[in-house]
Amino acid sequence: MTSMRIRVSYGTAIVLGLLQARQDVAPTTAYLLFDRGCIGQCSFCSRANGNTASKKLSRIIWPEYELAEVIQKLTTPPLPFARVCLQTGYNPESEIELKKLAKQISATGIATSITLSPSQTVLAGELLDLGLDHIGIGLDAANSETYAEHKKKDWQTDWPALQNLLKQHGSKIEVHLIFGLGDSEETLCQRIQEIVDGGGQISLFALTPVNGGKAPELAEYRRMQAFRFLCEQGKTRFENCRFTNGRLVALPFSDAELVAALDNGNAFRTSGCGNCNRPYYNERPGQTFFNYPRPLSAAEFAAAMAAMQLQQESDWSAAAN
Repeated sequence: MTSMRIRVSYGTAIVLGLLQARQDVAPTTAYLLFDRGCIGQCSFCSRANGNTASKKLSRIIWPEYELAEVIQKLTTPPLPFARVCLQTGYNPESEIELKKLAKQISATGIATSITLSPSQTVLAGELLDLGLDHIGIGLDAANSETYAEHKKKDWQTDWPALQNLLKQHGSKIEVHLIFGLGDSEETLCQRIQEIVDGGGQISLFALTPVNGGKAPELAEYRRMQAFRFLCEQGKTRFENCRFTNGRLVALPFSDAELVAALDNGNAFRTSGCGNCNRPYYNERPGQTFFNYPRPLSAAEFAAAMAAMQLQQESDWSAAAN
């Protein structure tokens, strides 16, 4: 096996026995990081612009280990994880090495996902052909203006390329969206609908202000989680919801129907590939979770419902007539 080193999320390293520490919520996916100097300029990323010195991605610390040791730990029964998520820095010069690494991890038989830039849709197709389970595409922003501001990239090139990838691979594509970059709730919901209509799924993140900026308000983020969940479940569509000045104000359900549709709070859990829970990716321990990495208690579900501050009609169908 080729000798190389790879970064492992702090929580993943604990589960694998590479670190000795306690954690109250363990990751359910093994998160690895391959970064040979990201040339991306994402405003919200501590490793952008080739900053390989940063040991963090979002709020997570990523210590480095020998790949052979990591794979040995991943494949020793009882298997500690049912999925590996290989996160990457954007650097076309490292794509050959990345393909070899992805093939090596996928060969373990563990379901393997990989995250890429919207500029790497061709590579995404090649990796799926190699046997990878899912590809995550970091679109992040929901329209051309916020994309140019925070990604420093060309929406007119990248969005059509992503739409084409969705046509080819549909349900194997997870599109990453970050709420808090300046997109209105209405804009984000419309983009979610377009991605779902294209056959893709959504990994929804709250902006983590490690490079400045401001995390979204919990109320608005809860509304985006609810819409994302209901949209992916086919329970509502963008055009059936009500917006005022860009804010989602009502969903097409009575109060009781909405409680049932949100599935005991599963709408407010981490969204992404199967088995993904990303604990503490968006918040510090002790804070209220943006994305719950575990089932919600009844009290947490009630609090999340109340936080949305929706103006639901008691009988939506009657109000609509």
